[in-house]
Amino acid sequence: MIDSKMNKLLFILLIALCFVSCTQIEKSFLETTDAYFGLTPPGLIPEVFAPGIVSDSTWQEHCQVAISPKGDEIYWSRFSSDVSEQIYFSKFINYNWTKPKLADFVKDDLTHLHGQPTLSPDGKKIFFYSRNRPGGYGYIDTWYAKRKDNEWSKPINAGHPFNSDGDDRPPIITDKGNAYTMGRNFAENKIDFLRFNYTDGKFHSPSTVSINKNTPYWWPLYVSQDESYIIFPSALKGGFGRLDLYLCFKDENDTWGKPLNLGPDINTKTSERFPIVSPDGKYLFFMRHTESWDIFWVSTDIIKELKIQNERK
Repeated sequence: MIDSKMNKLLFILLIALCFVSCTQIEKSFLETTDAYFGLTPPGLIPEVFAPGIVSDSTWQEHCQVAISPKGDEIYWSRFSSDVSEQIYFSKFINYNWTKPKLADFVKDDLTHLHGQPTLSPDGKKIFFYSRNRPGGYGYIDTWYAKRKDNEWSKPINAGHPFNSDGDDRPPIITDKGNAYTMGRNFAENKIDFLRFNYTDGKFHSPSTVSINKNTPYWWPLYVSQDESYIIFPSALKGGFGRLDLYLCFKDENDTWGKPLNLGPDINTKTSERFPIVSPDGKYLFFMRHTESWDIFWVSTDIIKELKIQNERK
């Protein structure tokens, strides 16, 4: 009798823990009405993201946005006419988004250019590039700041083997423990997509990502968290503009398939670059070379539709 009651009690406790756990997962990302500055989410047609906040006609946006795992912080970089690029952010505090301001990890050094913020999956590191910053290895190095007590540390160089004497951009780190990036070799005048193993906060075992030998790559790339697809800019013939965004799905042989143009709703006669998908997987963000280089966002249903079309062929 006692064992029966204990079993029932344990069962009830287990159900309660599962409920709490599921509730926490569902509420880990900001509620829809609060997320993304309270904007109405886009459908299959791209819209300018956060006009007057992130996308502002008084400066040029540059690089992709970086969104925290909980959706309560958004980082981006802006490029001014005096060729100065710095990283800004807004944070959701007390049910309101704060006024954009310089990120703490760059505000003490505005003599160098800082851009392309990307966050680690757990949100405890933010990576960015810096040009000719003292202590670096090359023209553009990747640096990072660590989160401690809700504050960011001073910038730390990502070091070898990630950085070289070339052009080394911030990584996209996946749930599989890999870090993808673009590197430019000045001596050989070529661009490579690279993959590193990322364990214990360290980069090691670099290898070249082979997509299509006839594809002219441009930076940067985005790799989905499950590594099922990759998006990158390219000047492939038959596109809509100078640079278009292309997508490759990974097949059952763990090989990247043929580059697929994301189509005329994404790509225009100008250039589209800096793709990234939000942590909740709902939206694709990218930069379009409008007069003020605006950031756009669109539903990731456009990727799902492209996958269905590709599988039918």
